[in-house]
Amino acid sequence: MAEQATGMYSCVSRKKGATRRLNRSDLGPEVGAYAGQRGPEQAERRPPPGRPAQVPPHGHSAQCRTGAEHGRRHDEKRQFGFEARIVVHDHPERETDDGEPGEYGQATAEKYAEKNTEGAHAAGMIRRKQKRLLYMRIITARTSGRAGKTTPAALAMLLALGVQAQAYAATGDRPETLRITDGHRETVQRVVAYAERAHYQNIAVDDSLSRETLRNYIDLLDGQKLYFLKHQEDYFLDRYGARLDDAMERGELDPVLEIYRLFRARMTSYFDFALEYLQTQPELNTERTWIRRGEDRPRPASQDEMHEVWRDRVRHELINLVLDERSYEEAAEALRKRYERQRKSLYGQDADDVFSVFMNAFTHTLDPHSTYFSPHNYEEYRIQMSRAYHGIGASLGAEDDYVLVREVLPGGPADKDGRLRAGDRITGVDTAGSGEVTDVVGWRLEDVVELIRGPSDTPVVLRILPGGDAAGNESFMLDLTRGRVRLMGAEKELLNVEREGTEFSVGVVRIPNFYYDMEGRQAGLEDYPSSTRDVKRLIGELRSEGAAGLILDLRRNGGGHLNEAISLAGLFVGRGPVVQVHDSEFRTQVLQNRRQQTVWDGPLVVLVDRLSASASEILAAAIQDYGRGVVVGQRTFGKGTVQNIYQIRRRGEEMPGRLTLTMGKYYRVTGESTQHRGVAPDITLSAAAAELPLVFPNQVIGEDIGESASENALPWDTIPETEYRGGSVDGATLSMLVANHQRRESEDPDLRLLRGRIQAMQELTGRKSEPIHLERRRADQEVRRAQRLAMTNEWLAENELPPIESLEELRGMDLPDVALEQASQVVVDLLRLQAASSRATAISSLH
Repeated sequence: MAEQATGMYSCVSRKKGATRRLNRSDLGPEVGAYAGQRGPEQAERRPPPGRPAQVPPHGHSAQCRTGAEHGRRHDEKRQFGFEARIVVHDHPERETDDGEPGEYGQATAEKYAEKNTEGAHAAGMIRRKQKRLLYMRIITARTSGRAGKTTPAALAMLLALGVQAQAYAATGDRPETLRITDGHRETVQRVVAYAERAHYQNIAVDDSLSRETLRNYIDLLDGQKLYFLKHQEDYFLDRYGARLDDAMERGELDPVLEIYRLFRARMTSYFDFALEYLQTQPELNTERTWIRRGEDRPRPASQDEMHEVWRDRVRHELINLVLDERSYEEAAEALRKRYERQRKSLYGQDADDVFSVFMNAFTHTLDPHSTYFSPHNYEEYRIQMSRAYHGIGASLGAEDDYVLVREVLPGGPADKDGRLRAGDRITGVDTAGSGEVTDVVGWRLEDVVELIRGPSDTPVVLRILPGGDAAGNESFMLDLTRGRVRLMGAEKELLNVEREGTEFSVGVVRIPNFYYDMEGRQAGLEDYPSSTRDVKRLIGELRSEGAAGLILDLRRNGGGHLNEAISLAGLFVGRGPVVQVHDSEFRTQVLQNRRQQTVWDGPLVVLVDRLSASASEILAAAIQDYGRGVVVGQRTFGKGTVQNIYQIRRRGEEMPGRLTLTMGKYYRVTGESTQHRGVAPDITLSAAAAELPLVFPNQVIGEDIGESASENALPWDTIPETEYRGGSVDGATLSMLVANHQRRESEDPDLRLLRGRIQAMQELTGRKSEPIHLERRRADQEVRRAQRLAMTNEWLAENELPPIESLEELRGMDLPDVALEQASQVVVDLLRLQAASSRATAISSLH
C-alpha cells in the first residue's frame, strides 16, 4: 500500500486485434487524476515507442487496481457495490467483432451477474512495479448478465477507489484500514429498529429516507463542495439512494465505506494540488470572488472547475492570513503546514469515526436532536456535560474548518476572564504558554480539545478569530489558566432602579440551567444542588434585602432536568398543570406541580433570549399562560421535543454507545407546542437591547439561531388545552406595559447607536462572497474597523465611559446590561401599577 506508484493509468481500445489509445475525453475528465495524477498539466506515462505490450498466459486474472494498488488483497472485490474483475489475456479473438467480450469475458461477467444490477466495461493498460505492461479488461455485469460498455462517469468512478494507494504513497503515510465489524452491523440494525419503533413521528425507513440519509452523509463529508464532483454525487444517489435502507436493515455498510474511501482519495489529491499551487506564489489581487459557504455554490461539474475552486480557496485563505498581520511568506508557510496536517489527519480516521458520521447522517434525517454516540464519543459528551473537567470552561463545536465556541460556561476560566465570546473561532493553541502556537484550522474537534485541556493552574494561550465576519476580523491572543470547571448554580443580584425621584429595589435571579444532583440526594446530603431549592433560598434572601419586584433571568439557559423546571414553576404558580407531553402512541400526559404554596407573589418578569431553550421555555410559558408574570426579551429557541436515551451495546465491547431518540413533544397548558415557534415574549426587546453583550465586538444572534433554522425540525402544532387558571397580568395591563416600553426605547440614545451598529454588522455578515483581492479587502477592513471604533466610542461617551483605541479593549470590560436594565424598568411599571391599584382599592373601600 505504501510503495511508490511508478505509473499512470493508460487506456486502450481493442477491436479485431487493432489497438488505439483513448483520449482522456473519451473516459471523462477524472481518469488521469483518479489514476494518481498530481496536477492537471502532468502527462500520462506511456511505454517507450515500439515496445510491445507484454501479456501473461491466457486466462490469467487479477483484481481491478491501478498503479501501486494492483497487488492489494485478492479477495477484496467490491467497487461501488458491484463486483469487478480484470481479465488479462493475449488473444484478440477472444473479443467479438463488435467490441463486446468474447466467450471467456462473457462467462466471467455472468459469474458476477447474480448479485449486481449495473455494469461497466473498459480496457486499459497498466504499468506494473516490475515494469511489465499488461493488457486488462475490466468486466462487470448488467442486469441482463451481459457485460456492457462503460460510460465515462462510470469508469471514472470505478477507477476512483483504485487510485487511493497512489495518493497515499505520494504522502508517505499509510492509511488506516477501514473495516466494518460485526458490532457495527449489529448497531445499525438496532438503531434502525429503535427508530421505526420509538420515534415520535412513527417513521418508516424507506426509499425516501434512504435517499435523504445518503444526501446527509455526503453533505457531512463534503458540505463545502470541495471534494466530490457533481457526477460523483449523482452516481452515489442514483446507485444507492433507494437501496441504503435495505442495506441498513441487513447490517450491510459497504456503500458507506466506499463513499468515504473516495472522499479520502479525493481529499488527498486536492490537498496535493493545493500544496503544489501554493508553491507557485499565487497572485492575491484578482477579479475573482470567494463564495463563503458551500450551500451557496454549485458542486463543480468537472476536474477543471474543482481545480479553479481550489485555486480560489488557496488565494482566499492566504489573504485572510496576510490580513492577520503576517507577511506573504509567513502566511504561505502557515497555510502549507495547515494543508499538510489536514491531509495527514485523514490516516487517523478509523471505521468507528466513519460509522459515527454515517449514523448521525441517518438520525438527523429524523430530527435535529436524535443523535448517535459511539462509546468513545459518549464518554466525551458525558465529561463535557458533567462540567467537571480541567480546561478553559467553554463548549466547543466544529463549523467548516474552524473550532467554534458554542458557549462560555458560567464560572469557568474563560467566563471569569471575560474576553471569550460565543461565536469566536479558535485558530491556534499554545498548550504551555511557551510562545509556540499550533495552527488548528482544519483539525478534528477532539484533537483541539485535547490540546486545550490540561492540569489545573497551568497556562494555555489561544489565538482567537472574533465571531461574526470571520473573513475581516483580526485575531488576538487569549491567555488563560486552566481550571476545574464545575456546574454553576443560580445566582442573585439586587438592583436599585430610580424613576422620577423614587428608588425601587428589584431582585434578579439568574438560572444558567435546571440542575439536580440525584446522587447527592440519595447519599443524604442536606445541601445537594437543586435549581428549585437554590432559587427558593435566593428569593428569600432577596426579600429580606428589600426586593419589591423580581426578574428571573433565563437568558442562555439551554434547559436541563424537566422535573426541576416543573417544580420551579410551582414557586410562582402554585399547584397545577405545567406542561403536557404527547408521545408517538397519541397519549398525552399532563405533568403537574404538587406544591400548594407559592414563594413569590409579587411583580415578576421573565427575561429570555434566542438561546433560552427546552425546560426554560416550559417555565417561561407556564408563567405567561397563568398570567403570573411578564415575559420580556426575544422569541425563544423553540426546542419543544422530548428525547429518550437508549444503550447500544456492541458485541465484545464493555462500554455501550448511546442513541438519543425523539419520542415526544412538549405542549403548553393552552395546547400550543413550544416546538419551532418557541415562546413569544409579551414585550419584545429590540436586537440592540437584547444582544448588547454579544454586539461587542462582533457577534449577533439573529433568526438563524433556533429550532426553526434547523433542518428536519418537527413542526409546530396544537393539542387540546388542559384546565388551568388565569392570573393578574391581563390584556389591558400588557398593553400599558408595551406602550411604556416602546416609548422608552424610542427615546434611549444608547439603543439608537446600538441599532446602527447592529445594522452595519448584519449587512456585513449577510455577504455571501468576498473579493479575492488583497488590497480591496485590506481597505475594506480598515474602513470597517474605523466605523466600528467611532460608533463604539460614541456609545461609550453617552454612558460616561472612557474612549478606547482598539475594539479588543471592550473584551473583559464591565459593560452595561441594557436588556436587564430594560427588564427592570418593566418591573418598575408593574410596581407602579400595583401601587395605583392598591390606592384605587383603598379609596373605593372608603366610599
